[in-house]
Amino acid sequence: MRRMTIPSWARTLLRWLGLSLVLGGAMAALLSAHRGATLAEFGATAAVSALYSASIGLPALLVFPRLRPRIYGRPELSQWLIYLGTLLAITAIGTLVAGLVLVAVGFASLDELWSNYAQGVRVALALSAPITVGAATFARLHNQLARTEASLHAKELEHQRALALATEARLASLESRVRPHFLFNALNSAIALIPEDPARAESLLERLAHLLRSSLDAASGTVALGDELRIATDYLEIERVRFGDRLRYEIDVPDALRGAVIPAFAVQTLVENSVKYAVSARKAGARIAVRARRDGDRLKLDVTDDGPGFPGPVWLPGHGLDGLRARLHALYGAAARVVAPAGDDGAAGAVVTLDLPLAEVAP
Repeated sequence: MRRMTIPSWARTLLRWLGLSLVLGGAMAALLSAHRGATLAEFGATAAVSALYSASIGLPALLVFPRLRPRIYGRPELSQWLIYLGTLLAITAIGTLVAGLVLVAVGFASLDELWSNYAQGVRVALALSAPITVGAATFARLHNQLARTEASLHAKELEHQRALALATEARLASLESRVRPHFLFNALNSAIALIPEDPARAESLLERLAHLLRSSLDAASGTVALGDELRIATDYLEIERVRFGDRLRYEIDVPDALRGAVIPAFAVQTLVENSVKYAVSARKAGARIAVRARRDGDRLKLDVTDDGPGFPGPVWLPGHGLDGLRARLHALYGAAARVVAPAGDDGAAGAVVTLDLPLAEVAP
């Protein structure tokens, strides 16, 4: 069933009519109780009071909503003074109009106009001032509530959007850690090893399972350096099945630093970069070295290879080093960085350094 929509002008008219009747009846009841008036006098008093309420209330209902946007943003005292001045003008004009109507219908004489006018202004102000202040305060609080609700709704939408982006980023991060072609190569290598060296095939599959489990469990964004080195070792051993003696590596990290906190898959990303651009790029392969040292209150972690170096720009959008730099910025801000060669200096080999604050894993 379709709901009937009431036009705004009709709602304003109904509010004005209701307010006029309520105020007129209230004034008549008060005056009648004070004077002991008859029913006819009560009706006349109610009609006069309703006339005054209408001549002041209707203009106020029409003017105030249009006045509010024009004074929005001004100091609060200035807004109240404007409301008060507008109310005085409406009261003065409305009372005069009501008095002229009473004279026109013969309810009052012209000689009584100004005396009735002075009394009407006092009574009208006594009623309309507190009502207007209350209405303006209610409207102000209502607007504040509406703005607060809108702000909370916007924050909730932003929160939901952030959760969606975080989920998407986590999936993208997982894809960057364990790329499909690497997974297929590892499985094909394991299949090829089964008839020749079942024990080594089993070891390869165990390393692959550990690598995949670590990818799914790395929800906090940071891990201990020792755990990260085990992940990098699993990755390198899996790739050694494919490249054989072309891939040579060493890990030189003091035991005292293996409890340091670093971003998950940071070392694996760097050694994967070396495998791609150094080992895979030439028949002789390359040697990869992972070293860490303490420099005051900072951790310096180097991944070096003796391959051909970077063939072009280093910071390619969507590639490993650029993604690692973005993760470092998200975790540490300006306190951490990735240092890499320019990519066009022609130097052989490459060294990429992680420079970040030194922090230990909580026990």
